[in-house]
Amino acid sequence: MQPRPSFDRTILIPIAIGVVSMLGIAWILLTSVLSQSLSAPTVIPSGFSSLTTRTRTSFFSPPTITATSPVSYPGPITETLPATSTLVTESPPPPSATPTPAGIQPLPAGKYDDMNLNIVYDQYWTVLKNAGTKNAYQGTLHVSTGIGEAAFFRFTGKGFRLGYQRGRNFGVVTVLIDDQPYSFHEQAFDLVWQSPQLSPGDHFVRIIHDSGESINLDYIEILN
Repeated sequence: MQPRPSFDRTILIPIAIGVVSMLGIAWILLTSVLSQSLSAPTVIPSGFSSLTTRTRTSFFSPPTITATSPVSYPGPITETLPATSTLVTESPPPPSATPTPAGIQPLPAGKYDDMNLNIVYDQYWTVLKNAGTKNAYQGTLHVSTGIGEAAFFRFTGKGFRLGYQRGRNFGVVTVLIDDQPYSFHEQAFDLVWQSPQLSPGDHFVRIIHDSGESINLDYIEILN
């Protein structure tokens, strides 16, 4: 029986070198693959980031035409309204000193009692017909006890007379003839006041309680 040949250990060295070489090659290949797989996504996020930015700009940014262009803005509403300064500084027309009551007819020449329907009184005038008015024309008087109360009438002619009853506490009467003022006191003994000579035609008269406790009207006489 022949003896088994002993193992040659010198073969191990080339084997070890070969294994190490293979491991080195494998490591290089693995490193190269890993580096390519890691660097590839850097291109995709960059492109995705750019796409995201463009998407946000196109969908969420306000339109530049309506936000910044003054041409498309129609202007404030106040341009269609009247200027407030005009309303503040504009003075209202003064009230007429002699408003004409509607429906009254001008009185022609003649003598008219205070009860005539074409003589218009403010609502606070009082009609008196009693023993104290028996000397009045047709026994009646219209009496005012409030300052500023007025009576109105129209007439056609050159003048007129106002008949009244005198008294100690009676006051001043202002007569406006076509806006021209005259006045007399009912404490006078005349018991009648006559207007100045006027031009022929229609005239408007306002009798106003100007002062004193009361005034009264007995009759109106229109003169030719």
